[in-house]
Amino acid sequence: MKGAEPRISIIIPAYNCGGMFEKCLASIEDQSFDSFEVIIINNGSTDGTDVKAREAERRDERFRVKDMPHGMAGSARNLGIREARGEYIAFVDGDDCIAPQYLEKLYEAARRNDADIAVCGYDYYFLNTETVKKGLSAADRLYTRDEALGLLLQDTRIKFYLWGKLFRRRLFEAHNISIPDMYYEDAVAVPKLFCFADKVASVNYCGYHYTRAFSKYTEVRMTAGRVNDYINTVPMIRLFLEEQGVYKRFKGKMKGHVFHVYFAVPSMVKQSAPENKRSVRENINRARAKIRLSLRLPYERLKGLDLEKPVVE
Repeated sequence: MKGAEPRISIIIPAYNCGGMFEKCLASIEDQSFDSFEVIIINNGSTDGTDVKAREAERRDERFRVKDMPHGMAGSARNLGIREARGEYIAFVDGDDCIAPQYLEKLYEAARRNDADIAVCGYDYYFLNTETVKKGLSAADRLYTRDEALGLLLQDTRIKFYLWGKLFRRRLFEAHNISIPDMYYEDAVAVPKLFCFADKVASVNYCGYHYTRAFSKYTEVRMTAGRVNDYINTVPMIRLFLEEQGVYKRFKGKMKGHVFHVYFAVPSMVKQSAPENKRSVRENINRARAKIRLSLRLPYERLKGLDLEKPVVE
């Protein structure tokens, strides 16, 4: 592929990925589809991830590494987007793996349907039990923009994850879309991409293998910052939809995501409790009050809401 423009750019934000990183790279090298480039963003790794990335760069000309100081995954992905040359972009996390026909299935669906986005199914691999659990299946289906965005906002049949999808690169460029520097950045960025996609193709193929530390809804280290960012996805999504003039059309659909955030808050607050100065009950009440406020406030007042001010502390 030397000298040729790749059809797909795979962007990997890599920070201390541990033993899973080699499996991730091997799963990409073994793809049935070979017109791709891999842009590994070494995000200040200290556990040897950077060394493995350079080894991949030396043995396979499709791989290249860009170094940056440690920061949020959003900045790493944005650097990858700026470096990308492919018609389509795929995001793969450094501790995840993809099935052998992952790129082929998604690319064929996107090109066959002239779709701006292609999505597929996924499963979970849990490190604490070394077990695999079915995640989400997908049907062979072509969706209009409104159908796909509606399903995404319901957060059930199509999820907010950046991974498990193929995005036409021009979506980012034409609409100046970047990934925010926050936790749960997918939930803010992906609705923007879906909003500007004319068509979304879905593929009945379980192609992405997502690694989680625990088999229950538990983060390695939950913090108040994580909880506040998750809450903020609600007003941020609403503000974007309002700016595009489509909030009234999708308000009912968005309640799916709001429901998930609202009922996840107690578990998240309890996990972050040892570091918080307020009681669990007070933090839960404040968090849920902000979620309700984010839906009830008139648009002009919502724009003036200080999202940087934490409600969970």
